[in-house]
Amino acid sequence: MAKIQVVMAATLDGFLPENDENLMQWVKTDKRGFPRWREKAAYPLFLDYPLLDLICNKDRTDDSFIYHAEITGKDSSELLRGLFLYHAVDEIVLYLIPITTNKGIHVMQHISPCRWSLHKVWQYRNGICCMVYRKSRQLP
Repeated sequence: MAKIQVVMAATLDGFLPENDENLMQWVKTDKRGFPRWREKAAYPLFLDYPLLDLICNKDRTDDSFIYHAEITGKDSSELLRGLFLYHAVDEIVLYLIPITTNKGIHVMQHISPCRWSLHKVWQYRNGICCMVYRKSRQLP
C-alpha cells in the first residue's frame, strides 16, 4: 500500500509561516527542506486531486510509492483538511520554525486526532527542527 506524506512548516504556535519569512524561504529552497522530500516522492498531490480516487489508488500501489503534499498556504491547507478528513495521512514531516506569530492560518486545527510516533529528528543551525512522524493508530 502506498504512503501519503504531508510536508509542512509551522511556527511554534501552530500557524503557517508567511512566505516572505526568511526561515520559510530556507525550508522551501534548501536541499534539507521541502526539496528533499519532493525528490523522494513518486507523485505530488494538488488541491483538486479527487481524494476518493486517492484512497482507492493508495491500496493498489506498492509500499515504495509515496504521494506527497506540501502545505504552504491557504489553498494547500484545504488539501490538508481533506486528507485528514479521510484519515489518509500516513506520515507528517514538520519543520518547526522558531518564531511565534499568533496570526495567519492555524494548520494544526485541520489535523484529526491520531497517535503519531516520532521516527526521525534533525536540528539545523538556524534553529529550525525537522521532525518526521508516522501514524501509529487512530484515536476513538
